[in-house]
Amino acid sequence: MAKLLSLLQYFFLILVITFSTAKSHSFSTKSSREALGLMTNQEKITHLHFYMHDVFGGANATAIPVTKILDNNTFYGGMFVADDPLTLGPDRDSDPVGTGRGTYTFPSRNDFVLEMVYNLRFAHGGYNGSSLCLLGNISPTSIVNEVAIAGGTGVFRFARGYAVAKRIVLDFKAQLVVRELNVYVSHY
Repeated sequence: MAKLLSLLQYFFLILVITFSTAKSHSFSTKSSREALGLMTNQEKITHLHFYMHDVFGGANATAIPVTKILDNNTFYGGMFVADDPLTLGPDRDSDPVGTGRGTYTFPSRNDFVLEMVYNLRFAHGGYNGSSLCLLGNISPTSIVNEVAIAGGTGVFRFARGYAVAKRIVLDFKAQLVVRELNVYVSHY
């Protein structure tokens, strides 16, 4: 027991010496909000409202499978790549807002859920060229789902928040899902 304690003390001493003498890496430096132009009192919350059109089949598909589905009940193993139009209104021909691009994976053997990694790229108005990254689990059978905003670019740098996606159309014949998105984002 005494040898084990001595050995643990020796390793602890090595760790302390290693970390106390470690040099900072040349690729990182500390920065301040002021240096980045991000004053705390400049933070704002923006509400965005638009529609996503997910066509999962046919010649004009916007979401296609890229892996084989291993379980027909849960879609386990399935992965889809999406390039969906985002519009101001629920009709596909309404004014464009941008595109939603990303992947949906079905990671569960037991539940019918999908993991979403999805980027909203805005192409019009004051948000042109900016993007938001959405992450989270959603249930395809639920009418309403909520996902996190994990970051953004352009006017949405340092973004955080959440998005609520409400399914308003599910048409198996047309192979179409339309979701109404309400996005609440805090940014500078």
